[in-house]
Amino acid sequence: MAENKTKEQQAGFRFVELIVFGTIFLALVASVFVLNIIISRDSQRDSEQVFCATKQSEYWQRAYRNLIRTQERLAELSIIDSSQVEQIAEKSAQLDTAFFNYKKAISIFDSTVTALDKGGVIMLEGSEFEIAPVTNPRARATIEKEIQKWAESRGVLIDLAEKTQNPKQIDPSQLEKAIDFAIQNDELILASNRDFIVRLGELSTEKIKNLQFAQVAALVVSILVFIGMAVRLTISLRKQAKIIQESQGQLIQNEKMASLGQMVAGLAHEMNTPLGFVRNNIEIIRENDREFQEAVVASATVLKSLVAGNYSEVEKQIPQTLEKLKSIEKIGLVDENAMMITNSLEGLDRIQELIVNLRNFSRLDQTATQLANLNQCLDSTLVIANHILKRHMTVVKDYGKIPDIVCAPAQLNQVFLNIITNAAHACEEKGEGTLRLKTFVEKNEAVVQISDNGKGIPQEVINKIFDPFFTTKPVGKGTGLGLSISKKIIEEGHNGRITVKSKVGYGTDFFIYLPMQGKQEKVDKVFSESTPALN
Repeated sequence: MAENKTKEQQAGFRFVELIVFGTIFLALVASVFVLNIIISRDSQRDSEQVFCATKQSEYWQRAYRNLIRTQERLAELSIIDSSQVEQIAEKSAQLDTAFFNYKKAISIFDSTVTALDKGGVIMLEGSEFEIAPVTNPRARATIEKEIQKWAESRGVLIDLAEKTQNPKQIDPSQLEKAIDFAIQNDELILASNRDFIVRLGELSTEKIKNLQFAQVAALVVSILVFIGMAVRLTISLRKQAKIIQESQGQLIQNEKMASLGQMVAGLAHEMNTPLGFVRNNIEIIRENDREFQEAVVASATVLKSLVAGNYSEVEKQIPQTLEKLKSIEKIGLVDENAMMITNSLEGLDRIQELIVNLRNFSRLDQTATQLANLNQCLDSTLVIANHILKRHMTVVKDYGKIPDIVCAPAQLNQVFLNIITNAAHACEEKGEGTLRLKTFVEKNEAVVQISDNGKGIPQEVINKIFDPFFTTKPVGKGTGLGLSISKKIIEEGHNGRITVKSKVGYGTDFFIYLPMQGKQEKVDKVFSESTPALN
């Protein structure tokens, strides 16, 4: 009787142990899940603040440029003779446009400063965006000086916009104060925006690292809890050891998949910040480009008048053209564009590094063989290469009816991508080109022909293109491994062959021959080398 009671107590104790282990395990999973939700919300808030900061910089630039234009147009109107009615009308229209754009831009800039400082809703391009106030001390420190400066002189710029109904009646002293503030604080505002965006990026990186640390800690504790459960169950239920081992393997696999998913989510979030300031820089470059276009158009007008012999028009047009060129030099648009491009390239390099790391971490087994259709493989590759082809290439598909073959589709897709990418680069100098994809059966082989009408390959180097590390591209533009590894994949991995024909100035044809039956003894050969798309 006492023995049965002891067994019941032991069984109850083991049951309680299992409940405790299970509760701890579920609590760990739930804590990671909740942490992910919190990080996700923080990421969304950071993204909205980065968006607001980029728009703030954009509209400050607009307000600054249009304020300068307003002053220039007022000066031009003051020196034009009253008899020159057409010029007065033209300059008045330009003055109205510049002042209207200034009023709109400075109003939006003011709302973005307020939103980052105290939070609120901003209206951009007909849409409302709710922005949370910047509360992180390190992030706020980067924009606090800008907020204080703006608070000190806000009245001058806002009053100029709100109280002046007719730009011709602008108070010269108020306009001068507004321009002085804009000139003195332009670099401060832009630098503050850039520092703020970088600071948010650093904070996001710290959050990701903390999240990863929490995940690793939770994973370690989960494994320890699981091991405790497994050991306890093994001791008490030895007959069910096989079932316990299978469950253990399944749980470990689930943990690995969960960790992979979190890593992907973290890397995706980390890309948001460089994408944000790259977009901001590109928008600024686009705005500056309009200034350059206006100068180019004005210069072209002067040249046309000179060619036509309209010297009287030339005398009128030259001062206006010089003013535009001086405006570009005064504002420093050339140096600004160069700086924006450099910053954008740094951001893109960071994104590229993240993508390469993600690819290397999550790469699937590329040696898996199966029945596959080459036409479908080509179509899949075209989707991947679309961003390269859509700019200047016309794709012509001439697919034949070919049977499915046993191959490693992932490896063949990489070969196709290497050749298609090279074809697109070969046609860049022409500005446009044609890519032809043709498949057909020849004897007992499936043939893929990839042709382009690019610059072609000189005969003195055509025999070297499959050599490792050989490249015709400038230093830093290619690795010289793409075609070398492509040849290994075709010849050693699929027992096929690859040939090339080319004529300088007319284009290049690649022919890939793959056996259809009984000739693929080496198809399972492992290729673990990196296969870059550019050679």
